[in-house]
Amino acid sequence: MQGSDALLLARTLRRPRFLVATWDGGGNLPPTLVLARRLVERGHSVCVLGPRFLRPRVERMACSFEAYERVPNGAPSAAGTAKTGRLRAAFTAPELARAAPALAFADDVLAAVDRTSADGLVVDFTLAGAIAAGERAGLPTAALMHTVYCVPVPGRPAFGPAFKSRASPAGQLRDVALSGVPRPAQRSALRDLNEARRHLGLAEVAAASDQLARVGRVLVLTTEAFDPPPAVLPANVRYVGPQLDDPWRSEQLDLPLSVEDGEPLVVVSFSSRYAAAQVVQRVLEAVAPLPARVLLTLGPALSAEDLRLPANAVARRFVPHPAVLPRARLVITHAGLGTVMTALAHGVPLVCIPLKNDQFENAARVVAAGAGRTLSWHAPRRSLRRAILQVLNEPRLTDGARRMAKSIAAKGTARAVDELEALLEPEPSSRLST
Repeated sequence: MQGSDALLLARTLRRPRFLVATWDGGGNLPPTLVLARRLVERGHSVCVLGPRFLRPRVERMACSFEAYERVPNGAPSAAGTAKTGRLRAAFTAPELARAAPALAFADDVLAAVDRTSADGLVVDFTLAGAIAAGERAGLPTAALMHTVYCVPVPGRPAFGPAFKSRASPAGQLRDVALSGVPRPAQRSALRDLNEARRHLGLAEVAAASDQLARVGRVLVLTTEAFDPPPAVLPANVRYVGPQLDDPWRSEQLDLPLSVEDGEPLVVVSFSSRYAAAQVVQRVLEAVAPLPARVLLTLGPALSAEDLRLPANAVARRFVPHPAVLPRARLVITHAGLGTVMTALAHGVPLVCIPLKNDQFENAARVVAAGAGRTLSWHAPRRSLRRAILQVLNEPRLTDGARRMAKSIAAKGTARAVDELEALLEPEPSSRLST
């Protein structure tokens, strides 16, 4: 038996080993960890490589854990700590702008690959250095895209500000102009990435997103019904649906909200990393006179002491969405993709108030799906109240949310794991002969 055949046989006789490389970006973590847990449940061995604070959470999932050693603590950081505005989102979109420090990520990933004898690599699509490490190691690699599909595509508006497609000369000029404007953060990240690629003995790339064309799979964590793909989709891209937590049940849930009074339950949920207190306060004032029960989830970004809660609202630091969304009639949110997908998975329409980055794109897709409304972050209380009443009272918006729930359910929870397992299957020419 040839040495390569012996290695292949040895790998087929043990559980496949996945290395999952991630970072603390807020909304990217929950779906990544859910997917890691599902790999374990399928019988695979999983090691998560990430920031040190993740160790207890990861080890509770029966995964092994490795901490970054060369990556500076806290890097890469979330892009900004304030509202960016709709137009500026075109220049701060998540097209791998957070790649730096690429070489540190590449070195840590390569070292972890050696220690774990990984068979496959799963990486956050924004970690360009980690993707380069997979290429250097020759390891089957999947990139998790925790946004709607955001790779630049000819004929599509620039990702970020959620512009509508226009076939007119003016629309085409707008798209070409925005696509051609240099983005300082991405330009710097590309220099850093190419320095890392030269160090690894890899050819330079013209854009960080070019690396995605070389990985075995790009897994987009939503559905085609919510995020219509471009006319020509790369062969390695798969829409696998959102990776949502399993239904959550607890007898200890502290929610002083009656379910018998018949008033609609409105859930107000903003970013876990950044939330504008003044925006949330305006939302609370808008719902104060309405015949509704309001649950505000504070997360780590908000403090109840900084807000004036109306009589019909309660605030909790954290409430698992699956515990309350089956009873909710409306979600008011910043339009992070995780919150949007969770609400739609339960057939709940939304009022979206995007603050930054990909949230504008997510909100636009909610409207296109007929599943809610979107407003500017500086919309006055009267406009907010009008939009909330519209979503609560128009059946067509609830119907739109329920259509999205069906498309999400149709994907199932196994599609992403199926694709990762297929990634490890040897090419037909390299299969062992019997």
